Amino acid sequence: MANLEAKNKMSVAQFGLFLTAVMFGTQIIGLPTKVVPQAEQFAWVSVVLSGGLYFIAVWILMKLGEIYPGQDYTAYLPQLLGKWPGLTVVAAVLLLLVVFVWVIFNQFSRGLAFFMFDRTPYDVIIMGMLGVVIYCALQDLGTIIRITQFTFFVSTVMMGSIWILGLFNFQPENLLPLWTDKPWGIVEATFSTWGVYGGYEIILLLFPVINRTKGRLVLALALAIGFVMLISFVVVIITIGVLSVEGVKNESYPVLVVVRSVELPGTFIERLENYLLIAWIPSVFNTMAVLVYAIGQTLSRVSGFADHRPWILAVTPVIFLGATLLDGMEMIKVADKMVNWLGAVLSLGIMPLIYLLARRSERRRMSGAG
Repeated sequence: MANLEAKNKMSVAQFGLFLTAVMFGTQIIGLPTKVVPQAEQFAWVSVVLSGGLYFIAVWILMKLGEIYPGQDYTAYLPQLLGKWPGLTVVAAVLLLLVVFVWVIFNQFSRGLAFFMFDRTPYDVIIMGMLGVVIYCALQDLGTIIRITQFTFFVSTVMMGSIWILGLFNFQPENLLPLWTDKPWGIVEATFSTWGVYGGYEIILLLFPVINRTKGRLVLALALAIGFVMLISFVVVIITIGVLSVEGVKNESYPVLVVVRSVELPGTFIERLENYLLIAWIPSVFNTMAVLVYAIGQTLSRVSGFADHRPWILAVTPVIFLGATLLDGMEMIKVADKMVNWLGAVLSLGIMPLIYLLARRSERRRMSGAG
């Protein structure tokens, strides 16, 4: 099997880029439909607040890893909480990743079918993408790092070049008024954006392989979250500026509608939304490949397997069935809401409590040793 570079360690810079590639782009297409109906013109405020919120969440996961530098979460959570409570938290993280992968696959297939392959069944698109994702997830970590680095740069440059054309139709008055009478809507939208940053949980699994002697990990995490937040901010601002709040509410894929409305006179380029979707595919691939790899690694370590590959193959039908069974917009909304709230509760509720417990346990251990 192809192996570009089997490695047991990655630098801080590599992990920062790797984390950015995992988080970036997957939920960009559907972001305005999540936050604009709740926060309206101030959806960009929700995006900024969520960036700070989830940076705190990933910082807590980093500090938790520093207490157990040689172990991943499948090892130290059962030690800290007890076998079954620890495995319950591991199972919750695993459930979060699995359902998140279901939602991504389903939304990806619907977006492509709606704009590019209107006569193609969703199942066929899911099956094709799943085959490529599984092949990548079966590789060693070094191979996956190299693939995601390359595809991240390609996808980012292409998406950025196409998306910025939306400024041709930008109308600043659509961002008015400059105050809001719905502050609770901003707060609610903030907590509905977990999917934009989803994937940072891989630090729980990969922290032991990060070479922290070179570079500041907290800076790498801040840059990764900041990059995703900045892109999300620009996407929301341009989408509202082009379509207005009411226009966003009336569209299923407002981001693609913004690009489709751009006309380039004197050129042969048409249907720019298709080019944006083509650029979006590598970004979705990165996220899903790494998440499936993380699912396989988690299952292999919990079960005591030395290799993650058998578990990758075992979960393949589960992923396919879960993604295809999300039939209908109501089921997709329920699954998406479940992912958002489960991710928020784990990251902002359960994990901070576990970190405080780990700090307390560490102090007791140090005082006992002294």
